[in-house]
Amino acid sequence: MKSVGLFKSIVAKYKDNLLFNRLVAVLSIDIFVKLSGIILLPIYLRLMTQDEYGLYGYLLSIILTFSVVLNFGLYIPLSKFYHDYEKGDKGKLLFTIFCLLIAILIIVIFPIYFFRWDYAIVKILFKNRINYISYRWPVLLAVIVTICNFMLTNFFFTSEKISELKKYNIFRIICINIFAVAFLFFLRNIDSVKVRLETTYIVELILFIAFSYFFIRETESKFSKRIAISSLKLALPVTISAMFGIVINFSDKFFLEKYGTFGNMSYYYLAISCASVIPLIFTSFQNAWLPLFLKEKDIRKNIEKTNRMLIRLFFILLVLSVCIIVFVKLILMLGIIQSKYDETIYILPIILVSQILSALVPLYSNFVVYFEKTHIASIIGFFLCCISFGLSLLLVPRFGVYGAALVSLICNASYFAIYFFTIRHYAQKKMATAYPLVEENII
Repeated sequence: MKSVGLFKSIVAKYKDNLLFNRLVAVLSIDIFVKLSGIILLPIYLRLMTQDEYGLYGYLLSIILTFSVVLNFGLYIPLSKFYHDYEKGDKGKLLFTIFCLLIAILIIVIFPIYFFRWDYAIVKILFKNRINYISYRWPVLLAVIVTICNFMLTNFFFTSEKISELKKYNIFRIICINIFAVAFLFFLRNIDSVKVRLETTYIVELILFIAFSYFFIRETESKFSKRIAISSLKLALPVTISAMFGIVINFSDKFFLEKYGTFGNMSYYYLAISCASVIPLIFTSFQNAWLPLFLKEKDIRKNIEKTNRMLIRLFFILLVLSVCIIVFVKLILMLGIIQSKYDETIYILPIILVSQILSALVPLYSNFVVYFEKTHIASIIGFFLCCISFGLSLLLVPRFGVYGAALVSLICNASYFAIYFFTIRHYAQKKMATAYPLVEENII
């Protein structure tokens, strides 16, 4: 009877937990998304050559990396200010951030494409020759749509529209994969990289336009200069940090392309694809966690919750990583994925550990936004930028894909350690101010 009572109390505890309910609602969809991606991975590998898969992975890395910078950190003021404003001001906030994003994107992207500066960027990014002219407009579409999707998803989480978010993600995963596989199959004689890019992001654009209705419905067509200035002050340091992040997150792939082939990159990207379940799950967690984290005004409670969550997440992701390694080994042994990708299994454990550390970093970097000290992210980003570039230059030419994986691991370990000690220092100062009579170790 005691065990039954204990079980009921545990169920009741989590049933009333807002964060847990959000995670169950969103992660159920994300697990479906990731499982469908892994299930379809052998199909994509057979519909694309090894070089094409490597090139597609590299282009996708470029798109995702630059999209993080080109959202200009405006998702931060959206998450930070949304719950601080009344209903009318929320509409102004959404409209102001939307106007800022569109205006800055036009100022940055238009001259790059009009004066064809993108060709110079491609010469820097690619050693291996590609038919860039055929990818030029699909890449632009992909960057813009990725930014829009990120901002819309952030809006759904911040405004607690979990039902709409679930529908959005379900439509995305079903429609994108159905159309991408169909077009790759029926247009086998056409460049599969171009076909997959165009199909994926045209479908993404259509779905974004359809689900933007929920965003537009809440906006009030009034631009606020005060909100714009406050938003830019908060977002600018995050943007600078994201620029350093280009080097931190992309240098391993950049040097791997310079000193290898798209064939070498194919099994590196296959390992990243298999390991991507970790950042996918954590991103969902972060999107559910961040609004609740920022709403909590008690510093001590936030610190205690963060420490508990860090330990739980670490063990959950560790167990998940072991399952991923066993699964990938199994499908390679069964020949579901061709033997030419066997090298993946040796790189995968390094990538998984790196992804775990990368996933845990935001739990501490959230405090940078909470304390409104986003300039710290830029300073840390600069140091990590130097470490990443130096290690990539040293390890990738000598050890190839293993060097690239090690660079990722060392950088993420350094990122975690630096944020841990930095936030611990600031948290102690804040706690000393908030609770002057309490002396204790925190974080």
